[in-house]
Amino acid sequence: MTIYKSPVADQVIPQINSFSFAISNPNNTPDSHPILTDALTKRVITYGDWKRTTRRWASGLQSIGFKRGDVVALFSFNQVDYSITMFGPILLGGIATTVNSAYTADELAYQLEDSGASVIVAHPELLPVAIAGAKKAGLPANMIFLYGDKAVDGFQPYSATFPPESTPDHLLAQPVNLNGQAAAETTALICYSSGTTGKSKGVELTHVNFNSNTCQVSPLEGNIAHGENIAMAVLPMYHIYGIQLHLMYGVYNGVRTIVIQKFDPVGFLKAIQEFKIISLNLVPPQILMLVKAPIVDQYDLSSVRYVMSGAAPCSADLSRALMKKFPLLQFRQGYGMSEMSPASHVGLYHIPVHGSIGRVMPNQEVRLVDPESGKDVIPGEPGEIWVRGPNVMKGYRNNVKATKETIDPEGWLHTGDIAIVDKEENFFIVDRLKELIKYKGFQVAPAELEALLIAHPAILDAAVIGVENKEQATEVPLAFVVKAPGQENLSEKDVIDYVASKVAAHKRLRGGVRFIEAVPKSAAGKILRKDLRILVQKPVQAKL
Repeated sequence: MTIYKSPVADQVIPQINSFSFAISNPNNTPDSHPILTDALTKRVITYGDWKRTTRRWASGLQSIGFKRGDVVALFSFNQVDYSITMFGPILLGGIATTVNSAYTADELAYQLEDSGASVIVAHPELLPVAIAGAKKAGLPANMIFLYGDKAVDGFQPYSATFPPESTPDHLLAQPVNLNGQAAAETTALICYSSGTTGKSKGVELTHVNFNSNTCQVSPLEGNIAHGENIAMAVLPMYHIYGIQLHLMYGVYNGVRTIVIQKFDPVGFLKAIQEFKIISLNLVPPQILMLVKAPIVDQYDLSSVRYVMSGAAPCSADLSRALMKKFPLLQFRQGYGMSEMSPASHVGLYHIPVHGSIGRVMPNQEVRLVDPESGKDVIPGEPGEIWVRGPNVMKGYRNNVKATKETIDPEGWLHTGDIAIVDKEENFFIVDRLKELIKYKGFQVAPAELEALLIAHPAILDAAVIGVENKEQATEVPLAFVVKAPGQENLSEKDVIDYVASKVAAHKRLRGGVRFIEAVPKSAAGKILRKDLRILVQKPVQAKL
């Protein structure tokens, strides 16, 4: 057995309530320090505001009957106060589950039911979907609250639950005391991760899981003091990448974070220029935009010093092109998954290794295992990444079978991703066992789309694979469809529109549709995706 560890010493990970950890203030951040700023409205939340408002929200939750172990679902685009709504229930020993803002009512209802959510905080624009999803899940309408400060159609802002502004601190909700084993076993977050079965799985992250990754990554940052850093929260806050790096890490370290509600190139570039952003945490398509989009040259991005890429592989060519265009910045790539809170590997800014996901982070062990033989591979040979450490999830919500399939009896998390390691212990992702499609960092399960396609009366059979779209630096879903007898008039547009009407935007068939006579399958009925990939002979243009 070959076990890889970090070149950096293990860190002390406090086994306490994640709210208590977030406000432990290792960098002596003053209460007056602006930790969150809305890029559009310029609304500022100071460190002191954040601590008090989170406790007022926790008090409001208590006033509506919320108790330890209950779940709040957050259904919104990025908000400057998203972290407040997330940490309020966590403070009480409750749970936050973050919902993709693109979800349909059916997708929302599934997450509400599976997580056991009893309260929703939704963006006003998403209220119709929230109402419909809550109704399907049997969640009372009076448990739906809104971001913002205005009531909409009788639905109140979450701040309407707050005790009076004059309430002294000692009368506000206090963090539930969690120490040692209690912190390691009590769920703080449920993030949903698509599985090859087609249904999203609820990844349960405990307080120790949540605390761990911030401790693991903090010593690996650039040479700027945390309190002087200005970062941009452009990653979706419902995604574990954004949750960890901006909602937890940012508060804990006192980073000034500029929040963008939705990504659009102009707003993104304007905010970098206006706020003199120093650090960017991005996904590869956004990096591609910085490298290739002509509009980039119209803005002053000279303040940027650090760019991190995650959620999907960033090629060596793309990272080199970025550093060539912006010679003053430093770049690194990380690797992880929701099940690891989320990161296990990260590069070092001052030692770029293009194409590499970096080296192992502190406080964990990593193996590379041959999926066929079960034996550890030697450097240069491909193996599945196995990870063990305090950042590895508690398990999947309501899914013991999937948990046992992912975490073995010795505590090793089997990631499904295939990598090689070089002699300097830099890791490189080369493939993955999973069939998941990664569209701009979002996971798309082929089985989910296949089930939806087969439900169409004009479709006899279907299979979905991911194909590379180089122009967008991402995979896109491509469907192979067998028409039902007598349905010769079924068109590619019909199929694309049908799927688009049923799923979130990131799951659409941007790779297009190809009609075939039969889906290739093994004797056991398993789709032979390798045979489908042979049929893909030419680049596929994305359909927006």
